[in-house]
Amino acid sequence: MPKSKRLTELATPFASVVVELEQETSFVKELRGNALAQFNSYGLPAKKEEDWKYTSLWGFSQQQFSHQAIPHTVSQAQTEQLALLKQAYRVVIVDGVFSNELSQIDNLPTGLTVSSLAEGLASVQSHLGGQINIEKAGFNALNTMLMNDGVVITVAKGINIEQPIELLVINSGATENLATHLRNVIVLEENSQVTVIEHYVGLSDIQYLTNVVTEVVLAKSAELTHYKLQQESENAFHIATLAASQAAHSQWKTNSISLGAKLARNDVHTQLLGEQAHVVMDGLYLLNNKQHSDFHTRIDHAVPNTTSEELFKGVIDDKGHGVFNGKVIVHKDAQKTDSNQQNHNLLLSRNCEIDSKPELEIYADDVKCAHGSTVGQMNEDHLFFLRTRGLDEVSARNLLTYAFAVEVLERIPAGDIRKALSAVVEQRLPQGGQ
Repeated sequence: MPKSKRLTELATPFASVVVELEQETSFVKELRGNALAQFNSYGLPAKKEEDWKYTSLWGFSQQQFSHQAIPHTVSQAQTEQLALLKQAYRVVIVDGVFSNELSQIDNLPTGLTVSSLAEGLASVQSHLGGQINIEKAGFNALNTMLMNDGVVITVAKGINIEQPIELLVINSGATENLATHLRNVIVLEENSQVTVIEHYVGLSDIQYLTNVVTEVVLAKSAELTHYKLQQESENAFHIATLAASQAAHSQWKTNSISLGAKLARNDVHTQLLGEQAHVVMDGLYLLNNKQHSDFHTRIDHAVPNTTSEELFKGVIDDKGHGVFNGKVIVHKDAQKTDSNQQNHNLLLSRNCEIDSKPELEIYADDVKCAHGSTVGQMNEDHLFFLRTRGLDEVSARNLLTYAFAVEVLERIPAGDIRKALSAVVEQRLPQGGQ
């Protein structure tokens, strides 16, 4: 029996939950049915599969999850305190359910629509599922067959939305072992602009699963600035796919910061389908205790004259385990591609681990591509220099650790967002002790 099959049987029988869901439309029925067939065929991924080589789901497979949330007591005051930004349109999801009462999406400007998945599904039906692949072992099929809520954001042609949109996803802690399956869809029409922040927060140390897929569709000359901040419980499982398709002259700048969760897996993928399309794909992961964070990125340069920049950094302490697998594919005839990918890691203990695997696949001959990876420990000469200037050892180590991580934050163009994210990161950074 294949190992992925065995994991499926040991895990919560997710497939049985599908029949309990309300089948909204024939389109959703077909989508769920196809995903269910794929999940039953392939199950959960095993370590023998290359994309999951360094990430074991054995612990995940032993858990029994609930799909029915107990009513929560999250208040408006709590959401205000948890939100990253005070000046933003705010969409709030609590325990997997869109909350209109806690959200602040009244008086939206003309050309911007923000709604729950159920309310906005008709407007994005042609895009739903178009950016992801469910035909292999993984969580995309699981999310598709069980997606219960999420957010739909659309920006009309020629509209520039100046105020950012913060999607605040809260696990209240009211339901232990709660599994939520969210699907977000962001569609920008031609020449439109918007900034979106995905923010995931756990209010207790209980165990739960957040399984989210965010699909992004950028039309010609559209510009999306996207941030993701993951602050889940350190006993949680956070599984996420962020996938985009980009038309000509579109720009997508995304920055993912992973701080929480016992097991975090982030798949970030874009397809550059039109000439002069550009993507900036950055990330930062801070790990301690026995945390495991896995970033898998993929950039497909499908046509000529496209560009990409990628910078991921990791700070790993205690028995933390980080994984970075970045793949850039330059397809046949995608001439004049310009791509640069970098992954750098700072190890703060003898027991932590990093698996770094940057990859290039090039099938064109007139390109400019580079990639690199570094792994190192605290520079003792730099530490000595700071100690001679009056800093104690803990302060010196903390300063050097922050200096290492701050490069990812400095690439954030918006000053208020950069300041807010920097404050969160600085508070979370390990002290760099031996």
